[in-house]
Amino acid sequence: MITPAPVCWLFCTVIDNFGDIGVSWRLANMLHQELGWQVHLWLDHEAALRALCPHLSPIPCTEQHIHLHHWQAGSHAQDLDSTPAPQIVIETFACDLPPSVLALIRQHRALWLNWEYLSAEDWAEAMHGKPSPQADGYPKYFWLMGFSERSGGLLREQHYPQQLTKSHLASLRSSLALPTQNQTEWLLFGYASPIWATWLHTWQQYPQPITLLLAGKPIIESLRQAQCIPAHALQHAGDHYSIQHIRLIHLPFVPQNQFDALLHLVDGAIIRGEDSFVRAQLAGKPFLWHIYPQDEMAHLDKLHAFWQKAYTVFPPEIRAAHQTLSDELNGVHTLNTAQRLQAWHTLQQHFSTWQHSSQTWQQHLFQQASAMEKLAKFIEHR
Repeated sequence: MITPAPVCWLFCTVIDNFGDIGVSWRLANMLHQELGWQVHLWLDHEAALRALCPHLSPIPCTEQHIHLHHWQAGSHAQDLDSTPAPQIVIETFACDLPPSVLALIRQHRALWLNWEYLSAEDWAEAMHGKPSPQADGYPKYFWLMGFSERSGGLLREQHYPQQLTKSHLASLRSSLALPTQNQTEWLLFGYASPIWATWLHTWQQYPQPITLLLAGKPIIESLRQAQCIPAHALQHAGDHYSIQHIRLIHLPFVPQNQFDALLHLVDGAIIRGEDSFVRAQLAGKPFLWHIYPQDEMAHLDKLHAFWQKAYTVFPPEIRAAHQTLSDELNGVHTLNTAQRLQAWHTLQQHFSTWQHSSQTWQQHLFQQASAMEKLAKFIEHR
């Protein structure tokens, strides 16, 4: 007799365009592919998922074996009556489940997880896997991904790293209409900020030619508002614009399943969001993290907690220069041009060491159990 696959209900509220849905979509696929679960994903922003999956049919639908439905946080979820009863319910990032879903969790005695934002902070490791009893005593468990064995692990595929051949990367470069790489190339995927105009001026003063692949519109709009580029420049995906020895390219949006390959194309990256942040680490690439800004600079605790762990594999000169730029990128302080140039020069002068440190951190992460391995063990011992 064939045992039916466990049914998992997964709920996502999209706040940061691609961050929330990026994690939820990768999580949904890994729950199906690696644990064999039947996954139903409810989301409230179809266009955000469509950007990650360009061939997505209108929801409700099934995409890559994931059953997709509409919902509104705290209000209602569609298709509950026609969806198999859940053994597991996952709310991502403490989204507000409707009363109808809360009732079904209790009716079917489902395992209820609050899959929270990734964090390297000590409190997150201490809270991971702990129950949070509700008013009626029903347990909801915290799942907190992180970077140590005490955490909930990372969304790392069982067969990562996949072998990306030179022909695969060449094909991606061709499909994105990127020129042959003949100079340093960085991927920039960040939030709107005046920092981009400031850093562009710094790169102009640094003698090394560089190509900046600009993902999404926020950075381009920031440069346009600061009058660093004319109004007509970089309007469309694939457009190029050069300023002295700086080449700017408006990168077409890359589906999630091609993002790893994109990271392997470039020398380094400035990335935003949680999913991209993790993928840069798994790729072993030098990077800076443009963390999602929060009120009262609350994001800085999370930023510094992560780098405090990662910096353990960085030599002092790389650590100091990197932290100087990372803190300016995320609003801790403002550097003068000489300080910024010196920090960037240090990182470029020791770039091979920076690469080696990034790969050492990558191997540290590979030695730990993944989030899927930890989840399977958590359920087994529950």
